[in-house]
Amino acid sequence: MTTVSDWLTEARPALRESVHIGPGLLKGTSVVHIVGDRETHAFLRVGPREAFLMAQLDGTRTLADIGVAYAEQFGKRLGEANWTQLLGVLHSHALIEPAAPEQLEAVREKTELARRTAGRSPLLWRRPLPGAAELVVPLARRIGWLLHPLAAVPLALAGTAVAVFVLLRWSTLWAAVSESPSRWTAAVVGLLVGWVVIAGHEFFHGIACVRYGGRPTEIGVMWRFPMIAPYCKVDDVVTFPRPGQRVVTSFAGVYVNLVALIPFAALWWWASQSGWWHGLAAALLLFGVVAALANLVPVLKLDGYHMLEHATSTSNLQGESFRFAGAFLRHGPSGVAAYSRRARRIYAGYALLATAILGPALVLLVRSWYLTLAGLWSPLAAIAVLAGEAVVVCGLLRWAVVWRRRATEEA
Repeated sequence: MTTVSDWLTEARPALRESVHIGPGLLKGTSVVHIVGDRETHAFLRVGPREAFLMAQLDGTRTLADIGVAYAEQFGKRLGEANWTQLLGVLHSHALIEPAAPEQLEAVREKTELARRTAGRSPLLWRRPLPGAAELVVPLARRIGWLLHPLAAVPLALAGTAVAVFVLLRWSTLWAAVSESPSRWTAAVVGLLVGWVVIAGHEFFHGIACVRYGGRPTEIGVMWRFPMIAPYCKVDDVVTFPRPGQRVVTSFAGVYVNLVALIPFAALWWWASQSGWWHGLAAALLLFGVVAALANLVPVLKLDGYHMLEHATSTSNLQGESFRFAGAFLRHGPSGVAAYSRRARRIYAGYALLATAILGPALVLLVRSWYLTLAGLWSPLAAIAVLAGEAVVVCGLLRWAVVWRRRATEEA
């Protein structure tokens, strides 16, 4: 009779072919790995030890062999309880062979439900477009070559040159918009064309994801106060082995913004030096540069932030950096003693970067608003309004923190 102990010694379990184990990502004082199933789009967060064991489950090694390798790597042997727990988790998530079709479907449905409800708030909701994500694969076959370095580098450099030109000639372009004979229609058309560019921006995130072996999980329309825009979820990016692949996937959207500036610049240079087309070209250039620069600001959770997160191989870089800074401010060096040297460098650097960007921006915003209110009423009234707004903002921030904590606990 085969005992549990014999089975655990002789078994050769294997992860399903669609399961990929992501690289180690720094998260606070620990390192995590994201395990993704590209068939069910389910994800599981594990530690380095679990990731090591899962990487050995290829169907050729026995659990006894893997146990020996684990003991050599971590200096500890695994018992029956450890193997039973790990294999039980893998089976419950349908990550290991064999997985019944009905189990895969159940995991897929559970994952989709969790994805639809995650992060919902009065200021944020998403509406996936049926079939949109499936369009990315054939698109990647046709135009994915645009992401090849031989095409991407010169196009990105040309777009960057146009962006520099726009910044240097900002007042001239703004005057062309404001002095256009039909500036409102030019502005409206410019916004519509800009929205199409944003759609291309999101689709190229998906195309880059496909280029490196992943698949976009959702493409749709998102309400993020105060605007409605397309979005694309490329969750598989966290399982890509090389940081460069993850960075390029995040940069692909900004790349589209830069490339779109090239025909807009051609319209500006070739159109009549006045009139509706000239105003439209100016509006497109101004909007395009603002969109590209905004996406690159590393304190906004847009492409620039995710590029920095992937380049540093971190998870939740912003939240962990602020947590690190809070611990240091409350307890001094002893409060961050548990962090590795690499973590201290990354988190301190990001906290300083965020302060350098947000501090002056906040000062300029408050100053501008104060001068506006003081001009309308009086300095005393302006101070009273600013104080009242500060109380409201603090209340909203407190509500947001409590709401997020409750949502996390319920999940």
